[in-house]
Amino acid sequence: MMKFLRIKKISVALALVLSGGIASDAWAASSANDNIDKQVELLSQQTAALQKQLQQMQQQIAELKSAKATPVATPVAATVAPQPPASPPKPIAKSNKSEATPPATPFNATTPANTSAGTTQVSLPPQGPNLAATPYGGRGDLASLGGTAVITAPFIHSGRQFSGSDLIVNYSTIKKNVAILQQNENFVDAMTAMGLTLPNYPLLELSGNIEALGQNISGHSTASNTDLNLSNAELDMQARISTWVSGFMSFVYSSGQSGGGSRVSNSNVFLDNGFITIGNFNRSGFYGTVGQLYVPFGSFSTNDISNPFNKTLFRTKGRPVVLGYSSTEPTGLDASIYGYRGDARTGSDEANLAGNETAKTEILNEFGADTVYHFMLGGANIGLGASVINNVSDSGGMQSTGLPVDQFSGFGESAQDQVLKHNVPGADLRTDISAGPFALIGEYTTATQAFSPQDLTYNGHGAQPAASHFEGDYRFKFYNRPSTVTLAYDQSSEALALNVPLRGYTLSASTSIFRNTLLSLELHHYINYGSDDIASGNNAAVFNSEGGTSTGIMAQLDAYF
Repeated sequence: MMKFLRIKKISVALALVLSGGIASDAWAASSANDNIDKQVELLSQQTAALQKQLQQMQQQIAELKSAKATPVATPVAATVAPQPPASPPKPIAKSNKSEATPPATPFNATTPANTSAGTTQVSLPPQGPNLAATPYGGRGDLASLGGTAVITAPFIHSGRQFSGSDLIVNYSTIKKNVAILQQNENFVDAMTAMGLTLPNYPLLELSGNIEALGQNISGHSTASNTDLNLSNAELDMQARISTWVSGFMSFVYSSGQSGGGSRVSNSNVFLDNGFITIGNFNRSGFYGTVGQLYVPFGSFSTNDISNPFNKTLFRTKGRPVVLGYSSTEPTGLDASIYGYRGDARTGSDEANLAGNETAKTEILNEFGADTVYHFMLGGANIGLGASVINNVSDSGGMQSTGLPVDQFSGFGESAQDQVLKHNVPGADLRTDISAGPFALIGEYTTATQAFSPQDLTYNGHGAQPAASHFEGDYRFKFYNRPSTVTLAYDQSSEALALNVPLRGYTLSASTSIFRNTLLSLELHHYINYGSDDIASGNNAAVFNSEGGTSTGIMAQLDAYF
């Protein structure tokens, strides 16, 4: 019995031990589960925080993409892959340093952002072989940052001229406004061929040149003159203000001295041209110009260093209103009319002059017209032109002759000298023919009526000045550089008082040693009026020609941009 009770106690004890162990294990398991739950809750909180941060970052990225897709300024029209032009660009007006009109790489643009199904796409720069040559790496919208885009001459074609004849600074001084409109037309055509459009903000084009001249001139009637000089420096600014409006200004340095003293310290810069033109040759051939410019009387084109005699005598600058039409094709009719208030005038006698009534004049007392027709004949490009003006006395060569004041220095010497007994009309006839490497120029300019003997004389009667210029050009490649050889002949008539020789022979050659750098050499031989010829102007002292000849050797280096 006792043995049974001992066994029972042991069984109870074992049962108690086992139950205690099981309870302890259960408590331990419960504690572990609580820790796991706390860790899971902590991880859930951290995950929620990370998700919130991720959402904020995604929103910021979307905002950045949207901002990048929207240009700061008005975007340029969308670009497409460059395509070849449907037709060759139209030629720009003939330059007085003539070479074929250039070609070039146009201004590029960006593709504007497109929005589709709520998704904003970032604009991409254009692709293609011309991308490296475009401003701002093809990002045309960047050009508007800070205002007007400034460019140098926009070379329209695929290859650039070495001579610089495709630059505005080298366009002929006559009808420069028309040449600029033609350049704008070519610019638009080139961009359209590539699927682009011009920006709707202004474009400012800069151009200019610097000329250094060395010369030696000697002769029977002229003391030997050897000189090395900065003969010219010019800065041109052409603004494409809108589709229909453009403006132009040119500032020119004068190599002469003003006010006496050293020519280095007394040279000056002045406004040569400044005008506004309304016109768009992509829409219409009609245009209008107002401002200061050379009026469309004559052409005076040459490849020589020296000016033709008729350019020296008759080229006229004023502040006219010009209305014109220009054919939008390489061949066709160009015509213009103009009017302006000139310095030379008529209608006052000596009594009025004494009463200081010399300022009386009409608003538009000078006027004229010009026309030229271009056509093709047997492979030759031919131009025939004619100009008229009602008074040649406002020309540069008659306003200032370069002679000392004890002779006739020009009608511009004083207000009283500007008053003529009557107007002296003028006319100009010209032609230019080009075929292959050859070009011929012929031009005759004359006063159509003699001056009063009280205003300008030649051999005792009223002078009727005239001049002609004939030139032949041959263009070729010299060491793969465009080069030109020119032979020219000039003749004047009754122009002794205006300081122009009787005849002139000129041989010149030019080549582009570097891009937009022209080296020219010239040899000319001038024959003066005879020693028996006499002339005067504005009742100034009569002077005689000393006769004889003069010979000049000139070398000129031109750098253009």
